[in-house]
Amino acid sequence: MNTTFSTSFTRLTRALAAISIIPALFLPFYEAFLHGGRRAMEINPRAAAYMGAHMIGAYCTILAGFGLIAIYLRYHERMGRIAPLSLILALLGQLSYAGLLFIDGFLNPLFAHFDPALQTQFHSPDFFQAVAQSPLLQSFGIALYTPFLMSLLLIVGYGFLGILLLLKRIFPWPIGALFLVGGVILGIDLMVPMWVETAGYAAEGLAIAWSAVLIWREGKPVARARSVA
Repeated sequence: MNTTFSTSFTRLTRALAAISIIPALFLPFYEAFLHGGRRAMEINPRAAAYMGAHMIGAYCTILAGFGLIAIYLRYHERMGRIAPLSLILALLGQLSYAGLLFIDGFLNPLFAHFDPALQTQFHSPDFFQAVAQSPLLQSFGIALYTPFLMSLLLIVGYGFLGILLLLKRIFPWPIGALFLVGGVILGIDLMVPMWVETAGYAAEGLAIAWSAVLIWREGKPVARARSVA
């Protein structure tokens, strides 16, 4: 019974890892080739495509999150008692970023159409200046700062996971470093150029895909050698 459960558990872990590989690796290509620009003049001519691209990015982000679950299932004993917290924070950060992509995909084309100047300023480092000058944005109240809380959660979640992986030496050290770098860049994505944001997607995607491949390979069944009489 224990052997059957262990085999099923290993298969589940490998399946989750395998599911996450391609979506994770696709994330930087999504940002570089599908996302489009941030300004209204770049969004308006392709509003429908902009929305569709963000849906693709959001779903890829969600599927890549299965790799985080695989890390926990495979290495939770080596990660210690803090493992559940690291998984919860990383998953919440991952899902929050997917939520941001959903929100951005639906609302950004509307802002770009009805108030291009406000949209451009709102999606730039001049965010607080845009809020100060717009009664419409101020009417959202504290809900306006939800994206910043979600970005902070992403930074904390990936940062915590990256540090834990580095300290426990579960994977090659670059994987932990990639989680750290990717989390910070994506958490402040509006404050950096798009090519830097693409690098953040690449760091996050590579960290998840690399760790998922290692988990998948470790879980391969080993053929038993037949005894020779």
